[in-house]
Amino acid sequence: MHDESNQTIESPPSQWWLAKNGEAEGPLSHQEISDALKSNRIRSADYAYSSDEKEWKPLSACSEFESGTEESALRSPPAPPVESYPIEPLFTNPRLPAMANWICIYSLQISPWLWCLYTVSEMISGGLLAENASLAGVEVLTMFVNTLVSLAVTISLFIGGARLRTLSRSGPNIFIISIVFATAVHLLLFLCTIAIISMTDQNSFVSKTVAVELIEYFIFIVALCEGAFLLTSLFWLRRNARFLPLS
Repeated sequence: MHDESNQTIESPPSQWWLAKNGEAEGPLSHQEISDALKSNRIRSADYAYSSDEKEWKPLSACSEFESGTEESALRSPPAPPVESYPIEPLFTNPRLPAMANWICIYSLQISPWLWCLYTVSEMISGGLLAENASLAGVEVLTMFVNTLVSLAVTISLFIGGARLRTLSRSGPNIFIISIVFATAVHLLLFLCTIAIISMTDQNSFVSKTVAVELIEYFIFIVALCEGAFLLTSLFWLRRNARFLPLS
């Protein structure tokens, strides 16, 4: 009994994780990290997380390994710091949640291509009225205003997405204002189009081919999906923007 009471309880050895391409690799022992350093499989500048110190820092800043508790040794580390990424992502930010990154991807990459798609399809399909129709000029003016508004909104969304990616607090505000403005203007233009159609004779409409009708149907489906994403992004930003790591 006396010998058992004098025995010391050894703490479990500390465990380590290495940051590799933004993900935690481990757990690893002190010996495994030492062997990897000696064989040049890892560098002293690589980031590591210790179950003792509870923080990510370069291996060169880790002078020694201390023993930790079993609970801390088994706990997985948090996400590695942004500095551990070998290449910074072009359209996203690792500090943002998934939905915010999807907003950045849409604003910086998808939205400009969609504007080009809408413009080209509008040039191919043309207007609803014949050239000799009395309201043809009004329809052309409506289409021209729609193109300019869409271009301005696309540029504004691009700026908002770029600022959101750089964690600027103005990014969500620009994105929200752009969506509200685009919705209001396009709703007004839609009502104008309905008014033009209602005041035009049936003989003044242009007959379109099956190919053009298929293109218009495809554009309608794409615009419907884009509108659903924009409305979802609008409500998400209004609810969660204050929780994002913005400055």
